[in-house]
Parts: sequence; structure tokens; C-alpha cells
Amino acid sequence: MEAGSLQLSLTWDGTQIVAARVASTRPPVARALRGLPAARVLEVVPRLFSLCRHAQGAAARLSLQAARAEPARLDARLDLGLNVALEAIAEHLHHLLISWPQMIGVPCRSNPGRELAFWRRRLHGAVDATTAAALAGELTTWLDELHSPQFDDLASADAVALLPSLSAAGWAPQVDSEAFADLPTFAGQPAETGVLARHAGQAGVAAFLAKGRRVRARLLARHAELRWLAQGLADLTRVGTLVDAATVGEGCGLARVETARGTLLHWIELAGDRVGRYLIVAPTEWNFHPQGAFVREITGCPVATHADALLAAGRLALSLDPCVPYAWSIDDA
Repeated sequence: MEAGSLQLSLTWDGTQIVAARVASTRPPVARALRGLPAARVLEVVPRLFSLCRHAQGAAARLSLQAARAEPARLDARLDLGLNVALEAIAEHLHHLLISWPQMIGVPCRSNPGRELAFWRRRLHGAVDATTAAALAGELTTWLDELHSPQFDDLASADAVALLPSLSAAGWAPQVDSEAFADLPTFAGQPAETGVLARHAGQAGVAAFLAKGRRVRARLLARHAELRWLAQGLADLTRVGTLVDAATVGEGCGLARVETARGTLLHWIELAGDRVGRYLIVAPTEWNFHPQGAFVREITGCPVATHADALLAAGRLALSLDPCVPYAWSIDDA
């Protein structure tokens, strides 16, 4: 199945971006799961996603177990948490070594591609508590040498609220329809999920937030989370908190997984031994909501040229980290 894309449209009046729109062509993946034998969900879901495959697979497994009211074994949850953490570490490293230096035009390391390949091999070899703990010390030490790139970040005049941290049981009253999955809101309003929501209280991140410099705040929050995850490899009970699930009714389960991009929710309702209904609430639906973080922050951004508009929008989009490709268009007001 094609992943789809985001079309990000900007309107510029010669001095600032006066409007922004988000159009998504992401296919309704969850609807394709209806009617499948329940056991096949665990096989099909990871194949449908090119990014966050382990996180999507963990969410499918945990939601199905909850729907069946099967007790969640601690060791199995820790294994899922470890795989989700390793996947998130790889995503964060790619951003900090490759994506952000390319966006800014300043290399952060002498050979970032080689370093990324090295760490991916090391992550692939962390298969249990012992190998994960060995990796934890090595990665944490290396992170001391990895610095955040410097760039000018325009203050955001407007912003959505940060999504609070809720358990799967806490999310259960919120997730109730396909409309919510497509256009999620919290307390009736769009909200932001991801590294900033999880690490807004970290001192350096909070300082950037206080100045309205949310792109820089997100980048520093990514560093903070990468260090948190690296340290968590030495204590799997920490990464075990990245995943949980709740039975929310007869034959109905909800799973929460904290991915590199934000909170991922899977809701499954069983009809006998088949899928009656399946909902997936992905981080991209939060951050690129039509009235969400991207639209709110880029609207009103002062830019003197089309090139400046593209640069500002590109940095903002990268900081919000969509899970699908995106394309731009700029119209003159």
C-alpha cells in the first residue's frame, strides 16, 4: 500500500506567510484491516508501514492482547519496549546526523553517514538486556560529543498545546471514532505530540520555549530524548514505559506506544475471531492537523522571499517530523 504524502501550501504576501494549508493523501490503512482474521493483524500491520515498523507491530500486538483480555507478561512488554526504543534511537540519530545538518547546510560530523551506519549495526545487535546494557554506556559516552546545530529560529507567535502523557487506559475515553483518528484533538483542540511534549520540562528545552523558539526547542528535546533512551537501554523497566494497553470493553483493546514522532494509538474491536473495527491514531495526524502545530506556527511567520518561506517551513516541518513525504507550494497573496 502506498504511504501517501502531505501537501503543504503556503500563502505569502511579500512580508510574511499569511496562511497555510495541509492536505493529506495518506490512505485509510486501518480500514483495510476490517474483516481480517484477528491473528493476521500481527502479520499485516508491520508490512503496511515503512517507518516505525516495530512501534506499529507492538501497538497491534498489545491492542489485540487487550481485546482478548490476555494478561500482559512483563518480560514480553519489556521486549517490545526495547524494540521500540532501538527503533526510536535510530530515527533520532538519522535526524541529528543527517537530516538537520542537510537542512541547515552545516555538517555536524566529519563522516556522519559512516557513524550512522555504525550505530545502526550496534542497535541491531542489542537483542536482550545484556547486549542492550553494553550498548547503553557506549552510546551515552558518544552522545557527549554530539552537539546541536546552531541556526536562527524565528519566534512562534502562536502555538497549540502540548499533548499530555496518558496511559492507554487514560486515552480510552478519547478514542471513539474514525473522525478522531483522522483529525485528533485533545479537550476539543489540536495538540502537539512528540519529543517536545515529552521533554518540555527539561531546562534547556524550557528556555527555548519561553522565548517562543519552538523549532530549536524541538531539536534540543530530540537530544534529550536520545540520551533518555540510551540510558534506558541499561534499565529496561524505563523503556518498558513506552508501551502499554488496556481492555476497554468486551472484545475491544487499546494500545499506546511512544514512538520517535509521538504517541501512537491502536484501537481494535473484534467480531468473533475477525476484526470488526480498527483505528490508528498516528503522530502525523496530530502535528499536521489542519489547525495544528504546523499551520499555527508557520502562519504569520515573517519572511522576505519565497526561498526564506521554504526554509522556515522546511525547518518547522522537519522539527515536527511527519512519517510520510511532503511537498510544497507557495502562492502570492
